[in-house]
Amino acid sequence: MTSDEMNALMKAVMFYAPGDLRLMETPIPSAGPGEVVVKIKTALTCGTDFKAYRQGHPVLLAHTPSPFGHEMAGIISEVGAGVNWLREGERVVVLNSAPCDDCFFCEQGITELCENLELLNGAYAEYIRVPPQITRHNVHPLPEHLSFAEAALVEPFACALHAVDKMRLKPSETIAVIGAGNMARLLICALKAAGARVLVIGRNAERLRLATTAGADDVIDLSREPDAVAAVRRRTAGHRGADGVIEAVGKPETWSLSVAMVRKGGRVCLFGGCAAGAKVELETHRIHYNEIALFGVFHHRPSYVRQAIELLGNGAVPTELLIGGRISLEDLVSFFAENRDTNALKAAVIM
Repeated sequence: MTSDEMNALMKAVMFYAPGDLRLMETPIPSAGPGEVVVKIKTALTCGTDFKAYRQGHPVLLAHTPSPFGHEMAGIISEVGAGVNWLREGERVVVLNSAPCDDCFFCEQGITELCENLELLNGAYAEYIRVPPQITRHNVHPLPEHLSFAEAALVEPFACALHAVDKMRLKPSETIAVIGAGNMARLLICALKAAGARVLVIGRNAERLRLATTAGADDVIDLSREPDAVAAVRRRTAGHRGADGVIEAVGKPETWSLSVAMVRKGGRVCLFGGCAAGAKVELETHRIHYNEIALFGVFHHRPSYVRQAIELLGNGAVPTELLIGGRISLEDLVSFFAENRDTNALKAAVIM
């Protein structure tokens, strides 16, 4: 970092309260031992950020004003003492968390449930200081041909890869994805990379068109086929239902629907998170006697991050289907205000 940068201010969008974002000037951070400072080149908006903007977040935004945003890529501008595996000027993707390696869950290999999971917000800023735990585990150099906008997709794609890995797919199995938004498109890419046949269920014709372009083998438009269970069964061998279902909406009614459309002995991945306190009605008789396995999936692991970088680098994700536009950091506050009622927009914030 140059002396001018050390004495200068940067622009950053801060979260003050639900519906209250502010563009501020704050000092450019410096790197402590084990840390790096990254000059952010591109950050991405996402559904989680829109939800947090409307409702707040008990963990990520517990103390306000708080830095905001978590999908980012940039260039290392300063390397702290003891960091010898990264260098100044290196193009990197920075993840929003890292495990401790020492707790019960880390020892079991379930690092996303780490009891001391380090979290990082602050992608909507010109610079970010990355704490030692994340610097050690989840700051990754980028392939030269991968753009910063493409690299910023690593975090959500790693979450999709986590879900697909938990599905334990067999060759050519049919997986139904409930939902057709951005995360559904990433799930499609992850499922196709794993060799699945993919059905996508939704109501929005344009999103379903994008799902097909992303690689879905078939789509079910609920405005034309309102009985989703029957529609899935018509498209599966023996009318048995899908081998597996990934729920990517996050509503109690679609959690219930996922159990109804999976075959006997099938798996249901509850990927979309419902609002805190939500209650779900499930047909317990069907779950029990049809031996249906239900499981939740949360977040990512460093191993999925590395896999995401490799697949993005190999062109497995048509990134143009996911990033709808480009805006400046100065326009971000108004962008959230104008689009507060949607979770679908993913824009590249160019610094």
